[in-house]
Amino acid sequence: MDFLKSFTSTEALRLIEAFPVSPESETLDLEDADGRTLAEDILSTENVPPFPRSLVDGYAVKAKDTYGAKETSPSLLYVKGEVRIGEETDLVLEDGFSVYLSTGSMIPEGADSVVMQEFVRQAGDAIEVTRSVFRGENICFKGEDIEKGSRVLMKGKRLSPFDIGTLAAIGISRIPVFRRPRVSVISSGDEIVPVDHTPPPGKIRDINRHTVSSLLRREGALVSFEGITADSLPDIKSILLSSKDSDMILISGGSSKGERDLVTAAIDDLGGKILFHGINIKPGKPTVFAQLWGKPVFGLPGHPASCIVVVLRFVLPVLARLRGGSRHRLRKVAALLTTNAPSSYGIEEYVRVTVEEEAGGRYLATPVFSKSAVISSLSRASGYIIVPEGKEGCEPDEEVEVYLFE
Repeated sequence: MDFLKSFTSTEALRLIEAFPVSPESETLDLEDADGRTLAEDILSTENVPPFPRSLVDGYAVKAKDTYGAKETSPSLLYVKGEVRIGEETDLVLEDGFSVYLSTGSMIPEGADSVVMQEFVRQAGDAIEVTRSVFRGENICFKGEDIEKGSRVLMKGKRLSPFDIGTLAAIGISRIPVFRRPRVSVISSGDEIVPVDHTPPPGKIRDINRHTVSSLLRREGALVSFEGITADSLPDIKSILLSSKDSDMILISGGSSKGERDLVTAAIDDLGGKILFHGINIKPGKPTVFAQLWGKPVFGLPGHPASCIVVVLRFVLPVLARLRGGSRHRLRKVAALLTTNAPSSYGIEEYVRVTVEEEAGGRYLATPVFSKSAVISSLSRASGYIIVPEGKEGCEPDEEVEVYLFE
């Protein structure tokens, strides 16, 4: 494949999304399932609540006994008894009677609403209701929250703390989830040294290892750093072989044109298949996507900003599917540009921006101009906008979509 016979981003994403993955599943305790992706639909085997409950402190009544009640002309109802929270009751409510309840108490048979205590006056062994209620008011009926036999959560949903609470409510303590994907991260380049080394002239610290690994872990991956490899075909082949058991392999550097284009050569020599080499984007053009041992492999640009843009836009969708989800969800907001954002015609450009919220909820986006080797621009930015191939930049006050980093 000719170098930089570039695919459009749409073509690249189509190939990436079509890559076959088969995430494995496991069963976890409820306490360990937050953030994991469901491997099966969850059906409820019971009703929640299992009995009708009061939502307030007050009196169980028949709604028809309160119709027309007001401060100057209250309804008089006799008090038959009390149901405390946590108690089962066999009380039956007749016309003209009421039963005192606390929040969460079981509703006695015959009652169809609850009058809040604030709208009741004591009158000996009776109460005066000063406001009418409608049928079902202040009651959560049996199965109203979750109905027995209903599908509560769908396969592929990433579990939130609220989902954990829902599972607890229906008594499910063991949860089928997809295993966390194992991702190998490799840095390549004769100029790269570990972060705890002082770089001599001509060398730089390994930035991509740490930014890429942090992004992957935040998205639920188990990351294994395989090391820094020299710009040598045998060394790159050897380190790829050490990553054979991973679900995905990322190697930064070594994908540019010329004698340093070693990643594609190593993949070819190991029997892999290059699916594309080059995306018509800036930054991030010299990106490799390949299949090796049935696993997805990305050759990422060496420049930090280029590398991270590619991870955010093209790697995370694969990771989402390896994690068992259907697709990676991008968080974005609409904003107005505060200044011109120039771009190169004929290439899709990713422009980093800061975002500020004005009074009234309107967002303003300001471009952060820097070169692809500058990591600090990512730290200063809130996200990025995409300028399409056929457009020469964006104008001040133009509305743009900002894809947020957080």
